[in-house]
Amino acid sequence: MDEEEDISCPKCSLTLNTPYILCKQCSGAVKICLQCFSKGAEFGDHENDHSYTIVRDDFPLFENSWSAAEELSLLKVMADCGYGNWQDVAQRMRVRGKTEVEKHYNKWFINQANPELPQFPEADLERFPCPVVYKLCDDPPRYPDSSQIFQLMGGYMAGRGDFNVEHDNFMELELRAIDFNEAPIQERDDLEEKLKFEVIDVYQNCLRDRWWRRKIIRKYGLINIRKHRLDNGMYPTRLKDLLDQLRPFMRLCSPEGFDKFSQALNLQFELRKNIQKLIECRENGITKQRSIKIFRVLKSRRNEMKSRRHLLDDILVHMKDEAACQSWLHKQAVLDTMSKGTANLPLPSAPRRSAPPMDIVGLPGYERLSKKERELCASVRLVPEAYLEFREILVGECKRNNFLRLQQARTLIKIDVNKTRKLYDFLVSEGLITKEPS
Repeated sequence: MDEEEDISCPKCSLTLNTPYILCKQCSGAVKICLQCFSKGAEFGDHENDHSYTIVRDDFPLFENSWSAAEELSLLKVMADCGYGNWQDVAQRMRVRGKTEVEKHYNKWFINQANPELPQFPEADLERFPCPVVYKLCDDPPRYPDSSQIFQLMGGYMAGRGDFNVEHDNFMELELRAIDFNEAPIQERDDLEEKLKFEVIDVYQNCLRDRWWRRKIIRKYGLINIRKHRLDNGMYPTRLKDLLDQLRPFMRLCSPEGFDKFSQALNLQFELRKNIQKLIECRENGITKQRSIKIFRVLKSRRNEMKSRRHLLDDILVHMKDEAACQSWLHKQAVLDTMSKGTANLPLPSAPRRSAPPMDIVGLPGYERLSKKERELCASVRLVPEAYLEFREILVGECKRNNFLRLQQARTLIKIDVNKTRKLYDFLVSEGLITKEPS
C-alpha cells in the first residue's frame, strides 16, 4: 500500500492520484498522469499510441456507499490499529463513524470472508484510439501557457477544444438537486416530475447553444488573436470601426464570404478616396493623369508658403506694440536655437496688456465722487455705486477697531485682490482709514 502511494509520473514526477493511465504494452507497469497522457507524452520505450487502461478506485465493491478507495484505506488502517480498536480506526478513516466501521468490516471481511467480487469485463476493441499530441501551432491555436498570446485567448483550452468559462457556465448547478429515484407520494409530484424534465430540456438547449458558439468562434478564427490582428492591420482605422460594428452579423455568411466582403469594403473606401482626389484635381483644372503628380508637388509648396505667411502676419500684428514685438522675436529666436539642439532656454511670455480706463461718466453715483475718486474708479474699472458701498464698509470697520488691515479689507469685499489693494491704499492716502500701528 505504501509503495502504491509513492508512485510518481515518470514524465512530470508528480505523485499519481487516481484516476491515472496504465500502459498495457510497456514492461514494468508504466503509469502516467492524465495531464501528460492528454499531451501525448513519450519517454523511454513508451509511445503515445500504445494500448492503455484507466485505473480508478471510485467505484463500489460491496456497498454503494463504500468506494474501492475506502475499502483499501480500511484494510490499511486495520493492519495498523488491529481488530477491535474501532474508535482509532474511525478517527483514521475520518468520514466514517465507529459503529459504521465495525458493522461494515464484520459483515464483509469476517462473516462473509470470501464474497464474489464484481467483475468488470473490458470492452472488445479492435484498436485503441490514439491520443492527440499537443504541439504548438497557429491553427488550431496552441501557444505555451506562459506566453502573452495564451492569456489573450479568453480561457480557450486547445487540448479540449472548449473554454474554462462557457456560455451559462453555472447551468449545471440547476441539475444537482434533481433526483428521479424518489417515489411519488402525492398527486402534485406528477407536476414536479414534469418540471424536472423541463429543466433537463433547458439544459440540453444550453448545451446546443454552447456547441453553436464554440463552432462560430472556431469557424471564424476568433481565437487566434495574432491572425486576427494581422487581418485587421490590412485595413484603415475608419474601416476597422465599421467592421467591428458588422462583426455580430458575420455568422450570416461563411468565413470566406465575410473576408471577401471586408476586402470589398476596403476597395470601396480606396475608390472613394481616389475619386475625391480626382474631383479635387478637376476643380483645379487638371485634366491629364500625368499632371496630377506636378499638381500635388505644387500644392505641398503652396501649403509651406502659407505657413510662412502666417509667421509674417504674426510679425505685422506685433509691430503695433513694441514690447510685444520684442518678446515675440526673442521667443522665435529661442525656438530656433532649441530646434538646433544648442541650447535649452526658457520661453519668455508676452507682457500682459493693461486694460484701458472705463468710462464712468453718467453712471449712478458719479456725481457723488470727487475728482480723485473718479480717476480711481476709471483706472481700476469700478462702478461708482460699488465704490461708494465698499468705502462705507471699510470706513465703518476702521471706526470700530480704530485701524484696518489689508487682509481684513480683502475679507470684507470679495473683488479682485489688486483692485482691493489700490482701493485700500487710496483710502489710506486720503485719511479715511488708518493702518494698523506698528
